[in-house]
Amino acid sequence: MNVSRTVWKLWTFLIVVLSLAFSPGASATEYRLGVDSLPQEGVPKGTVEKHTLSKSRIYPGTTHDYWVYVPAQYDEAKPACVMVFQDGTDFILSKGEVRVPTVFDNLIHKGQIPVTIGIFINPGRNDSGDSMRDEEYLPLNDTYARFLIEEILPDVGRDYNLVDDPEGRAICGMSDGGVGSFTVAWERPDAFGKAMCYIGSFVRVPGGGEYPYRIRKTRGNPKPIRVYIQDNENDLNIMEGNWTLGNIAMESALMFARYDYRFDMGSGGHDLDQGGALFPDALRWLWRDYPGVKGAGDATNLDAVTGQWDLTTNILGQVAHTVLTVTEQNGRLSATLTDDKYGRIEVRDISFKDGILSYRYKVPRSQWKKDPKDEEWKEWKKKEWKGWKEKK
Repeated sequence: MNVSRTVWKLWTFLIVVLSLAFSPGASATEYRLGVDSLPQEGVPKGTVEKHTLSKSRIYPGTTHDYWVYVPAQYDEAKPACVMVFQDGTDFILSKGEVRVPTVFDNLIHKGQIPVTIGIFINPGRNDSGDSMRDEEYLPLNDTYARFLIEEILPDVGRDYNLVDDPEGRAICGMSDGGVGSFTVAWERPDAFGKAMCYIGSFVRVPGGGEYPYRIRKTRGNPKPIRVYIQDNENDLNIMEGNWTLGNIAMESALMFARYDYRFDMGSGGHDLDQGGALFPDALRWLWRDYPGVKGAGDATNLDAVTGQWDLTTNILGQVAHTVLTVTEQNGRLSATLTDDKYGRIEVRDISFKDGILSYRYKVPRSQWKKDPKDEEWKEWKKKEWKGWKEKK
């Protein structure tokens, strides 16, 4: 028996199995497109027309192909909302993973999103025919936003009546285009109030990997943007970083800074399988309160937040337990906060908006700043200091 050959075959088998099990494309769930992503009888179909911007002042020497979707309900007397898609051909294909024109047809027909003109733009090509994707999508500045605002929107606006309100403008992209879409809204919230980011490359440094920290710094003064993020458990894990963890860091930062956001996690890889399946529902969420959309003026259902909420934190083994009790009367919320150590804490300015429960309270002396009179704490500090000196 040739032992070395047997061992080699065994290792080869294990490598193949592990490669299949942990491949970025591995998925335990099969996502299927719903009825809103498929053509429906009796639903008017919009038109799609190709355009080319052959001269750019923002990106000299580049040519950009883009497609414009115009819904059947468009009325030139009324400004239409705008949604821009990066890597346009990936979103516009009638047999693709997302099928935006078909989804727009169905949701606009049902009044679940406003009358919206879609702009599907591909990365520019330079004089040598090379793609400018990295140069356009990755820099953390307002250059690409200015390209859209100063060149693309005016070009489309010559033929169609477009809104100039940021609440009526959205931008969407995937991978590096997801970072680019977030950057546009982040840099120019005065022009784009909504961003959708699929399998975003929020790991590049310098680049999208810097965003979680930048977002956290805006707590108390968040930018006026609404953000949708979708990623998958088995997204890329390469030298630049782990895409899944990068998107989770984005979600955590948006939560910390109190942004209006939604985060969906699928089981796929670097793909749009779940993103495409959820796209209609994500659009409904994105445009849920825009004037004219069905349900936009409905009163907020406060039942989702009334009751008791147990809040537990554990920092370096120090556990704190707090109970938030929320009640509602005549459409107004009130709350009490009861802490294990400090008892009842005053709560004021409580509100529930865009899925976010916010309240203010008088902060007691931090339980993490130990009382110097606490003998146990003093003894622990003494031991730590002694141990540090001995190690030194």
